[in-house]
Amino acid sequence: MKLLLFCLFFIASYGHGVSQEITNPKKLNRIDRNGFELRHDNDFLLYTDHYYTAGTFIGLRSRAEKKNDSANALQYSFFILQEIYTPSELISRDINKFDRPYVGLFGITNGITLTKDKRLLDFKLLLGFTGPLSGGSKVQSVFHEYATQDSTIPAWESEIKNGMLINLYFNYVREWKIQSNPFSVNVALSPSSAFGTKDIYLQNDIVGYFGRRSSMENSSAYRQIGSYEKELFFAVRLGYRYVFHNTLLEGNLLGDSSVLLKDPYQNLFLYNFEIYYRSGRNSYKVSYNFATPETSGTKPHLYVLMSILRSF
Repeated sequence: MKLLLFCLFFIASYGHGVSQEITNPKKLNRIDRNGFELRHDNDFLLYTDHYYTAGTFIGLRSRAEKKNDSANALQYSFFILQEIYTPSELISRDINKFDRPYVGLFGITNGITLTKDKRLLDFKLLLGFTGPLSGGSKVQSVFHEYATQDSTIPAWESEIKNGMLINLYFNYVREWKIQSNPFSVNVALSPSSAFGTKDIYLQNDIVGYFGRRSSMENSSAYRQIGSYEKELFFAVRLGYRYVFHNTLLEGNLLGDSSVLLKDPYQNLFLYNFEIYYRSGRNSYKVSYNFATPETSGTKPHLYVLMSILRSF
């Protein structure tokens, strides 16, 4: 965690130092078509440490050169990720007290985003695995032992076993502009779906964006690269997800002999409050994410997402 905060501070400081350089009109003729993104999710900042308790994502984004004004803005992404899920009874070894199983997940994603005018299409492929091989138990135990000086190291009893994952994700966004800058208002509908051995679900979000924001194919709202236009806006997102399968609760779709598995609730409601800021080559995002209980015996959960995208 300390290393992550140091990286965030370093990138923010460095970006401030070069922000004046790229405001030079001659520099604006150059378009950065690549970006490095560092993202971390954690509920520790909200004084909880359970359910989806941590996620780390390190990746690259690359924007293809647009051939003409009528073509799609095409962007690729590649990420390495690790996610950690725990029950609320962290130090107990009695699985009868667990409200969800321990799960570690490690994987990579490849994605492609096509944006044109007021609509966006996003496709993503996840390849990964769950279980002790993911390293989730070791990362969290080290964090509790050294970074927080906490003697209550999570037990990681009855962790979901090793299993391979492959999943496809699809997201469509249609946006309407209600009011233009300097304080713009945009409303978007965003249906999405997932299919594979990790997740199977259908979801629909409605999002409102408020503040100074670029067009859809240039905005940090959609992690777009290639624009230096300054942005500062916030978003309110409401979502509903119908869950058919969740491997991180009920085990691998192809079969799982883990000791503790739970049936997920089929109806899940999601509420997010998001803040975006872009200055020069750096884009920042902070998001508060709330979800209703995922399975019986659990409670609603809130975690924070922090992300920095540096274009080059």
